[in-house]
Formats: sequence, structure tokens, C-alpha cells
Amino acid sequence: MKSLSIGFPNNNMDRIKVLFFGELAELTATSQLEVSGPLLLSELREELERNYPTLKDRVFQVAVNKRLATGKEQLNNGDEVAFLPPFAGG
Repeated sequence: MKSLSIGFPNNNMDRIKVLFFGELAELTATSQLEVSGPLLLSELREELERNYPTLKDRVFQVAVNKRLATGKEQLNNGDEVAFLPPFAGG
């Protein structure tokens, strides 16, 4: 597994924007960061779980470019990935 370069946002389109919402933002102590691509979504998730071990036991959805992801997506610079906690509708 390659090590990812994780940094804080600077509105740079040659990075992947990673967003955290709700309790996930609390667990990571940030609502947004950036990583260098290209990489697979599964690689990003593994690296985030390594840097934020409390994510490992959490249930959450992931959206890539505002579409729910399957976990197999190829991420490229300029993409936006959102980590979404469970939510209820009604």
C-alpha cells in the first residue's frame, strides 16, 4: 500500500477533495482535506483508517462526485469524495 500525501484544502484542482460530515468530521477533527491522485477509493479508505483508526469500526456511506460509491471507484485529481454518516429520512 502506497502512502498518501494528505493535506488541508487549498482549492487546488490537482488534488482529490475529501469531505467528512457529522460524527465523521468530529472523529477526524476536520471537515475537509486533500489527497493526491490517482488512487482507488479502497486505497483512500485504508489510508484514512490508518490515520484515523476510529473510522475503522464506523458504518458510513461514501459518495464520489455526488454519487453513492461502491468502493471500487478510481479517484482522479479534481474528484470530490464525501464520507457520510448514517442518516434517517422521514
